[in-house]
Parts: sequence; structure tokens; C-alpha cells
Amino acid sequence: MLINKIYEIDSCDDVELDIKRESKLEFKLCFDDEKNPEALVFITPGLGGDANDNYREHLAQTIASDLNVAVVSVNYHCIGNRPNTGSTFYMDGIDKLILDATCKAANIELLYSVDKIQSYAQTLEVLNFINQYLIEKKKSGLLSMDSYVNLHVSLQPAKNEYQNFGIMQAQDLTNVALYLKKNAPFDTMGGGIPVIMIGSSHGGYLSHLAAKIAPWLINGVIDNSSYAKFLWKLVGFGKEIDFMRYSEFSTFSLFRHICICGSTKTFWTSNSSSPYFFSPARRMIRNILEPTHLQIQSTYPKPYYVSYHSFYDKRIAPPEDKIELYDILKKYHFDAKLYMIKDQDQIDGKFIKSLVHGMDMSIKTLIKKELPIMLEKIKNNPKKEYKDKSISYPCEDLLYNFTQKEDKIFLEIKGNK
Repeated sequence: MLINKIYEIDSCDDVELDIKRESKLEFKLCFDDEKNPEALVFITPGLGGDANDNYREHLAQTIASDLNVAVVSVNYHCIGNRPNTGSTFYMDGIDKLILDATCKAANIELLYSVDKIQSYAQTLEVLNFINQYLIEKKKSGLLSMDSYVNLHVSLQPAKNEYQNFGIMQAQDLTNVALYLKKNAPFDTMGGGIPVIMIGSSHGGYLSHLAAKIAPWLINGVIDNSSYAKFLWKLVGFGKEIDFMRYSEFSTFSLFRHICICGSTKTFWTSNSSSPYFFSPARRMIRNILEPTHLQIQSTYPKPYYVSYHSFYDKRIAPPEDKIELYDILKKYHFDAKLYMIKDQDQIDGKFIKSLVHGMDMSIKTLIKKELPIMLEKIKNNPKKEYKDKSISYPCEDLLYNFTQKEDKIFLEIKGNK
């Protein structure tokens, strides 16, 4: 019988920004209690549709039923950063400056000063007012029918979280793996049960990053369309530079006459004098494609890698980065296979449905295609126990050290002399 269990555990604080975490880490475990799972399989959602709870639960049940594995789904830090996953709109100081400047340029006189916008309700009230103003001006012929304004709003994630981007999220995945190795309600082979990370886009990126920070823990990564370098648009502070170019998303679906650009709340900033400056060191540790770091990782037990990627994915996950990443993995003798999808005849309508980012891929088909092959490799070449469960990555002026102790992955950051 399929068993679904929900857990809440303590995970990690934000060491980089020295912020104590307020929320517990929630994850779900699905397994068949009539089988003895041969692996912990993490299906890690990205941003958007695959973070939907119903979809994730159905997928987990299908895989746990059809294959002899336990399926894990982690609500990692800041996963609730879209309206469909619990976030709400608000306007911070920069959003209000953009609003004020835009209204003055368009001769729109608001009902009250932008400084008085303090709540979600007030944000909606102001945006509705501007949208209605534009409708009336178009009706009277004072504006062309195709005119609109660009504005920016921020997203307050669920649980009062914020966008750290990558590091805390990857630690959440590894901490859940370590918790289950010790506390799962089934035999984990003395804690030696293999761990396989699977994900699309941001979920695939986090799968690679988890393998980077704890290579002795992760046995394999199966990926669809992840970025090899962190994505500027998703870090959250791009509006400080250009709110239209570097916002996370833009849409007319909320207001017909306003292009709403949005970004998740973050404490990172482009201000080099701030303690929250997103410095080159902060960028380096988040890159999967970092040759010196890959060389360091290659001295540890090597996870297996397999990835699918569209050759035409230019805007979100540049294919040339992914090709270079997998070339370097092979150079350092990782078992790593990249399928670069280039041709229309590779679209079968069932597994791969397009050549855009993510290829509208069936993740269920990806898992059923690649997971049995990876499980067989792991079975034939079991990962040996690695005593030195600590890895350090030099990043410009900082040294990032990840250590497994007390069934968690801890991060310590020191100056790099």
C-alpha cells in the first residue's frame, strides 16, 4: 500500500546574511510499505507549474508505485514565491520610486502619495486605479489603444521567507536526505541507501548544487533544462539595475493596460558598500559551471549525471553553458551524459513536446526512462563510505566550507587568504 507522510524538521539558517530562519522545513515522503525501497528519489520542483501540490503528489505516487523507490518532495526555502504557491504582492521602496516616476511621466495623479502604500490591498487599489485611468483615456481618444505602462511589484513569499537563491535550498535537500537515512520508516541499509536528485529548470539546478555541496551524499542527478550558472533574473534585486530587463517575470494577465514586472523579496543587493552585497564570491559558489570547483569536487566520490537540454534555450538556460559543464565533468572522469535536443524530429509529442525551455517534457517519462539505468549503475558500483565529509570551495575573497555533522550539512564561511 502506498504511504504518504508529511514531515517538518529544522534545517539551516542563512549563514551568508546572518539571518536566523523562522520556519520549519516541510517535506513529503511517498513509499510502498510492501516493498523495501532501494533508493531515496528526490523530485525537486522548480518555479511555476511543477511546484503544484496536486501534480507533485500524483507524480510521487506514480513513481513509488511503478518503481522500487521512495519519493521525496521538499518544500525548500522560498519555494512559495509565486501567487499560486502562497506569495502576495507588495511594494518596497524601489517599487514606489518606479511607480512615482512612471505616474509623473504619464501625468497620472494618484489618490494619495506612494509613501502611503503599505498593504497588499493598497497595492491592488493603486494598480486598479491606474488601469482604469488608462481605460478612460483610451476611450476618450487621448491615448492610443495599444499604449500601456510598465510597473514593478515585489513578491512576499509564504512563511515570511525571502530569496537567498540556491545555497539554503540545496542545504534543505541534503538535510532531508540525511534525516531520512537515519529516520525513514523503512530499512535504509544502515544509512547507505542511495540518494538520487531529479528536477527541471530550477529544480535541476538545485539537484546539481546539492551534489556540489555534498558529493559524498548524492549518488546521481537526473536533470531537465537546468541552468549551469545562477540566473540573474531570479536573484531578486535586478530591479536596482533595470526593472524591465532584470525582473523575474512580466505579465499583462493581472491588468490589461499595465505590464506588471515582478521579483521576489530578497536582501541581496548590488550595493557594494552593503553587508548584503551580492559579490563575485556569492556568485561563484552558486555556479555549477565553475571549473576550479568541479576539479575540487572530482576528488570526492562522483555522482552520476544525465541531462536533457534544448539547443534553443537561449533566454533562461544557455545551452553553451550546459555543454561546457558536461565537457568538464567528462574531463574529470564523471559518468555524465548530456542529450542536447536540436531537431524537430526529436519532438515525439509524448516525452519531448517542444524546443523551448523545459521542452514541455514529461517528467514521469524522463524518470521511467533514466532512473532504472542509474539505479543499475549505482547497484553495480556502490559508493564507498567517505570519511572526510567536508568540502571547501575558494571563492575570490571567501572560502565556503560545507561539512556533514549531526545529520546535517553545515556551512561555514571564512576569509580566503
